[in-house]
Parts: sequence; C-alpha cells; structure tokens
Amino acid sequence: MDWYNSSQAKRGSVSAGTPYLKNGIRQGISPQRSQYYRNTGAMGIPGINHGVELGVDGAVSSVSERPSYYFSQYPLYCCDWITTNAADVDCIALSTYKEGFTNKLEIVHGVPYGRDAILGGRPDGNEDLKMASPTMDANDSIEGFDFHKVSEFKLDYPITRIQWDPQMSRSTPGCGERLAVSSEVLRLFKVEQDYCGPGNEYNTTQTHILANSMATGNPGAGSHDTVSPGGNGNSASADELDSHPPVTSFDWNKVDTNIIITSSVDTTCTVWDLNRSSRLGEGLACNNNATTAAPDTAYVKTQLIAHDSEVFDVKFIHGSTNIFASVGNDGSMRVFDLRSLEHSTIIYEPSSASAASGVSVGVAAGGASSLTASPPSVAAQDASAHSSKALLKLATSNIDQHYLATIMCNSNQVLVVDMRMPGVPVATLDGSFGGLSPAAFNSISWHPSSNHLLTAGDDCQALIWDCTHLDSSMSKRAPASMGLNLSPSLHYDPSTMQLPSFAYSEDLEVNNACWRADSGDWIGVVSGKGFQAVSL
Repeated sequence: MDWYNSSQAKRGSVSAGTPYLKNGIRQGISPQRSQYYRNTGAMGIPGINHGVELGVDGAVSSVSERPSYYFSQYPLYCCDWITTNAADVDCIALSTYKEGFTNKLEIVHGVPYGRDAILGGRPDGNEDLKMASPTMDANDSIEGFDFHKVSEFKLDYPITRIQWDPQMSRSTPGCGERLAVSSEVLRLFKVEQDYCGPGNEYNTTQTHILANSMATGNPGAGSHDTVSPGGNGNSASADELDSHPPVTSFDWNKVDTNIIITSSVDTTCTVWDLNRSSRLGEGLACNNNATTAAPDTAYVKTQLIAHDSEVFDVKFIHGSTNIFASVGNDGSMRVFDLRSLEHSTIIYEPSSASAASGVSVGVAAGGASSLTASPPSVAAQDASAHSSKALLKLATSNIDQHYLATIMCNSNQVLVVDMRMPGVPVATLDGSFGGLSPAAFNSISWHPSSNHLLTAGDDCQALIWDCTHLDSSMSKRAPASMGLNLSPSLHYDPSTMQLPSFAYSEDLEVNNACWRADSGDWIGVVSGKGFQAVSL
C-alpha cells in the first residue's frame, strides 16, 4: 500500500503528490482535457482506474483552464446533478457553506459538448457501468460540459442536503425544474425561465416551506410512537421558523414524488404529502425574487419519534413508498414501515448502544429484530450529545432494496448493511487503505443503476467502490446466517474492501460528490469553491 500519500489528509494547501501513480511515476495532464488511466494498477495492483489531480505542478494553473469545471465565489458543500428529457442541458444544484447569514443556493446548467452532444444523444444508463468499459469508445461519449450559473437564491443557514425532483428525469417538455433543500426547514423551489423578461433570465422561486413542528408535544412513550398522524405541517410565521427544530436531511420518494420524508434534531422523522398543500402565511413571502407570493406548506401524513437522540439522515428503501431507514446520534440504523408503526427494526447498532440507550432487540417474525424502548433520560441525552458512534450519512441502493450504506462520525470506513442479515455489516469499505489515512469520509452515494458506491473524503479524493459482488460473497461466508438474529459481536467478520475501483484526486478536501443521474457516466466533485465534472 505504499502508493498512498498520507500527506494529503486534511489540509488546505496544494498537495505535493497524487496517491495514485502509474508505474510509480507521477503523471501530468493536458490543460485541455483531464486524463484518466484505465485498466492499470497502482504500484502493480490491478483493477484501479486513476484520477489525476488538477492544478498541481503547474499542469493547470488557472481555474479558467480547467475543463468541465464551475467556480463559485463561495465555499461549496452540497451538490446534486440530474439530466432531463425535457431540455438539452444538465441541471446542477450547489449550495454554499459560510458562517453568518450569507449562504446561497446556486443553480447551474451544463451544456455537453462532444459527438453525443452534437447528435443530441445521451449515454444509455441501462448498460454496464461505463467506467473503464473495454467496449466504450471515447469518440462516442460526451467529452465535457460548459457550466454556467443561471440563478441563485439567498439563504440564512447552510444547506445540509439538495435533491432534484426525481420526476425531472422522466418529465415531458414544458415541465419546469424543481428541487428541495434542507437547512433549518425544508424548502422547495422551482426554476423557471422568464421568456418575457430582459435576457430570458431564470428565476428561482420558493414554493414550499416545511417546518418540523411537533403538534402534540413530546409524548412519554416509546421511540417509534406516532406524534402527529396528520394535519397541516404548521402555521408558522416568518419569525417563528427559527424556533422549530432544524431539519437535518430528507429524501424525495422516487416512486411517488408527492411524498417527502424529513429527519430532525428533535428525534423525529416526518412524512409529508405535497399533493395536499396549503398556504403557509403571508409573512413568509420570498424577498429573493420578483414574486411576492407566500409559499405553501404540505400535509403531514405522519410524524414519529425514530431515535433516542438526533436523527441525522433518512432514506426511502428502493422501490417503496412505505419503508424507510434512518440513522442518528445514538449510532443505530433503523427501518420503519408506515403501514405498521408499532414495531421498527434495528438492522445495525454499535455493540454498546443497547446498554447506553435502554434498547432491547428481540427476534420478530421472519428473523427481523423488533424494537422496544423507553424514552431516554436527560442524563442519557446529555451523554449522547457528543457520541463518537453517531451515524451521519445514509444511502440506500438504487437497484436492490436490501442494501444500505452508512458512515460514522469522523470515520474513514463505510458500513454496508444487508436488511436480511441485521446486526453486522456485510462489507466494510476501508478508506484508511490499511491504516495509512486518518481522513474521514464526508458523503456516500450509490450509482443510479449499479451497486457501486461513490465516496468523498478529507483525503482530497472521490472514490468509487465495487459492491456488485455482495450477494455471492455473502452466501459463501455465512450460508446459515440468513434469518437469524445477529448481534454486533457474533458470528463472522464482515468483508473488508481496501481498494477502490476508481479514484479522482483534488487539491483540497472533497466535501461532496454525486452521480450524473440517471446515466451515472459522470460524477460531480465539490472541493473548495469548485464543482468538477469527472468522466468515468
């Protein structure tokens, strides 16, 4: 593992070297196009595709010389990238991360160039993943993107997550761009072009504000009790929004795009029905754009206490409108079914979590573990405020309902969990490369049509991990474990992957990374003040 350069971990200056080398020699790049070395092994290790750093050793000295790159005036954090059938541009949403009340949501359009762009074609996302494919002809693919900002929206607080409306990828001509962001509340926006205005400029308009309020107060019941079975989300005024518990994350359901679920620091998850919207209040009129119409709120289908402390992330299971998973400060990953909220399932928790939180795990029908819990005491809540075992991010596979991935606080490992085998991860992606790097992962994301995981980390790298073998390796390791109640300390050691299948290196820490949905033939990398598109 001597190909890893540990000097890249967590620093703010230009790195002196790249962790991925070809035959032990540092490679330069062309200022016109980024070069990626395929089917060659780092220091003789086969199967790794190499991303080469930009802006190092004078290869590309200016931001303006970087291909397929967008530069912002502010440090960037969140990103999401989607292709639409209704337009010939790609839509990228970016958010800034600054102290104080000066943050922005930036809407960027990408115009592809290359043979596909000229012919109006798009890569087929249903074929095999296009990274290092021996049948892929570079002349038949998009060569790059010209990025330009079309609109922005001012926000007080940093955004924790961005997601485009999943319906955009299958929309018809005439449909606008819609996205959601989470910060102190969940906000929905539409991006429309003003054909009547000067320059046909785009406007970003806030359409919904969903504030996480607990209508019936905090009950003294179990962790999965329903708090608010229905009704309007709230009747908050502009001055009251800051008093609501902040929203930490959310997920827009891909099957029914009228459903959104949010997580919050108040231990709850809330399911919203956008199809049943109502006016929120005239005091919340938007002052960012020309429109003065007050935004809407949505109907609360249900709100439940999901964890013993803060809930940091939540996602729907692939193909479902009822089953979702969440992770939180208590270190557990839990699965809920909206059709039966009397029980939930703990599919992962650290070994000491049960004793610390008073949660007991028993065998339910089908081998799943059911959850019973008493409300955490004030002392327990204080003790968990700085939990080192907190699970921060959650990602659910886009093709298999069984696989979920998560990262722990300040951790350089990704835990891949199989819902059929609760208790221990079926795979661990080791970003320390055998203990050489202490840098933590910042984000995780599954490929749109394949079981490949994209990670972004403080070691200045975006990595892609091949998890397509999980089904076969799981059956070989523990054929008798299916349907059994596995505690975190029992049975077998999870498979550990120490080598990614693709790596792209930046000058600064990679704060976030995303796939180009729904094709997955490019990734977007957020580092510093820039967004870099990387071809696979």
